[in-house]
Amino acid sequence: AACDPQLVPHPERHDRRGELLFGVPKKGRLHEKIVGMLKGAGLEYKREARLDIAHCRDLPVSLVFLPAADIATYVGEGDVDMGITGEDIIAESEVDVIELMRLGMGKCRLSVQAPAGSTQDPRQLAGKRVVTSFPVLTKKYFAGLETGAETKVKCISGSVEASCGLGLADGIVDLVETGTTMRAAGLEEVSVIMHTET
Repeated sequence: AACDPQLVPHPERHDRRGELLFGVPKKGRLHEKIVGMLKGAGLEYKREARLDIAHCRDLPVSLVFLPAADIATYVGEGDVDMGITGEDIIAESEVDVIELMRLGMGKCRLSVQAPAGSTQDPRQLAGKRVVTSFPVLTKKYFAGLETGAETKVKCISGSVEASCGLGLADGIVDLVETGTTMRAAGLEEVSVIMHTET
């Protein structure tokens, strides 16, 4: 369906010579898998160095290479017609998009984590300091647990797992795939906010 030239363009999109704009992650763990999958589906293209758009040779499709965290917003606002990103990103972006299919890649969970042995129940972190790259989902989650003070949610873009060890947070909310990074940072999973995949 991604290559079907009969696709109806987004209603707010300006005419782009009938091309389908397809947002794909520009880097990261899933980038190579997704690029391989697209090539296997017949989307042949040449991406020039340092350019974030590539036009397919035989199909009216242009690939737009974007940060994975921005793809849902670009799709939701009609700047690209469709994209590939995780369910966690869609939920965090709070945009209205239609999920066409799950690709079964990047399976993990968004979890509340705390220093090992310190917290058995996520309510123990309500009203405290929590660091995350998912502030919208984290605030919503803890709002349902708070009985007094509001949870102090701080958003950072990387190395979230180091926050507790540095004394910056009482707990974190971060993605867990195997748990290796979590355990190496001396953390343990307290609860799961959502299961996610691409």
